[in-house]
Formats: sequence, structure tokens, C-alpha cells
Amino acid sequence: MAIKKRQPPAVSPAPAMSDDQDELARKAEEFGRGGYAPVEPAAEDELDPDAPLTKMMPFRMNEYQKLLLKESAAEDRRSQQKLLESLIWPELERRRAERTR
Repeated sequence: MAIKKRQPPAVSPAPAMSDDQDELARKAEEFGRGGYAPVEPAAEDELDPDAPLTKMMPFRMNEYQKLLLKESAAEDRRSQQKLLESLIWPELERRRAERTR
């Protein structure tokens, strides 16, 4: 009995793609082969103390510190975020002033 070779399945031609899709497919294929993903250069953040805050900065706190913050915020009738901001920023500005002297 003769052994027959397996034939690979017939591949249908890929549908025509626009230039944008072709470029995206090429980048995806390159990334799949272990290439580097395209990276946009990071924009420099300007230091504006009056700018609205858009990034959340989580703090690591143990249970006692969380309770202390919650009680202090309730006593001051402010949110925990506002309480932390009122304590942290003046201290950081004071330290910066000391460094620049």
C-alpha cells in the first residue's frame, strides 16, 4: 500500500485592501514576528500649578492610615482627595524652595 502525501489546503487569495489596511496588516505581522510595536514619542508635560489634574495617583496605605484619613476628612468636612492635596502640595513646595536656596 502506497503512502500518499498530504496536500496543504487550498488557500483562497486575500481580498484587496486599501493602503491603510495594508500598512496596518504589515505592522501587525511584523509585531507578531517579534518586531517592535511603533511607539509615539512621549510629549513633555509642562509644570503648571493651576492646571486641572487628570491623573489619579494612588497611595499605598494600611488599614490604620485609611481610617485616619477617613476620620480627618470627615472632621474637616472635605473629601479625602482634597485633604491630601491640602497637606501634600504645600509641603512639596516648601521642600522645593529649600532645595533651590
